[in-house]
Amino acid sequence: MNPELNRRTFLKNTGGLVIAGGAIELLLAACGGNVSTTTTGSTPSAGATPIGNAGLMKPGTLQWGADYVSGAPYVFQNPANPNELVGFEVEIAMAMAQLMNVQEKMIETCYGELDQALAANKFDMVMNGWEITDERKKTQLFSDPYYSYGQQMVVRADDPRFAQYNASSDLQLSVLDGYTVGTGDGYKAATYLQADPKINTKLYNGNLPFDDCKQKKIDAVMVDVPIVAYYVQGAGPGATPDPSLKLLGKPIFYDVYVVGFNKSRPGATQLLPEINACIARLKKDGTLKKIYQKWALWNDHQATIGIQ
Repeated sequence: MNPELNRRTFLKNTGGLVIAGGAIELLLAACGGNVSTTTTGSTPSAGATPIGNAGLMKPGTLQWGADYVSGAPYVFQNPANPNELVGFEVEIAMAMAQLMNVQEKMIETCYGELDQALAANKFDMVMNGWEITDERKKTQLFSDPYYSYGQQMVVRADDPRFAQYNASSDLQLSVLDGYTVGTGDGYKAATYLQADPKINTKLYNGNLPFDDCKQKKIDAVMVDVPIVAYYVQGAGPGATPDPSLKLLGKPIFYDVYVVGFNKSRPGATQLLPEINACIARLKKDGTLKKIYQKWALWNDHQATIGIQ
């Protein structure tokens, strides 16, 4: 499997369209998705007061949609055991299931089809580096944030044009004015890049831009911090650093990851506060911090969403 494969392949102009019945099955099958995968079993913590689970579609099982194909460090197949899923969001889902006294199951769905699959009630919720957008607000409900992330600029380590900068430099996006910058099609990074008319934005569907940057086909990359942490810095279990690339300045454009729910499904209004209760407890008892420390994603910015 090519580690450069994009964890998120987007369909353009879906517009929140709901595709019902067999059509959604055909759409998901076309990209090899919608295969249910049970991760390592969740066992309720002894002595813990269970959080409600009345909003689940299938009693006793928390079903969450995500894409594990090259999905590090969010959710991906364990290289040592492909039947096991690993990643920081896998561990969060397991912790939620423990608190709710249920099992959890990840439903594999190509990232670009997650919106449609959620609308078709193929699972209870989406948790896959999910972001709040104006388009999603029309059809989805969102949980409280569970991770605060930023956009990270990346350049070649030997590029003399950026030699004076490092990962600690305080920079604005304008440092890339006049250059060609790659990001994923549909990423929030694309919105920021395309808003600057002095930047030539190149969108990628199917591959992350890191290889093209190393091959001098583009000048820089801007994507979510967790992706850079794993694939560039080599941070997190099983990751390998890429010395040919370097971080350009500190993260910019901070935002949050949330859990998404289908607004039109009646049970969603019950499940949302239950998931929020899980997130609140995992923040308070230190579980989220431990997960982020394990995956080398912990930073002081998590305090802005209540994780100390």
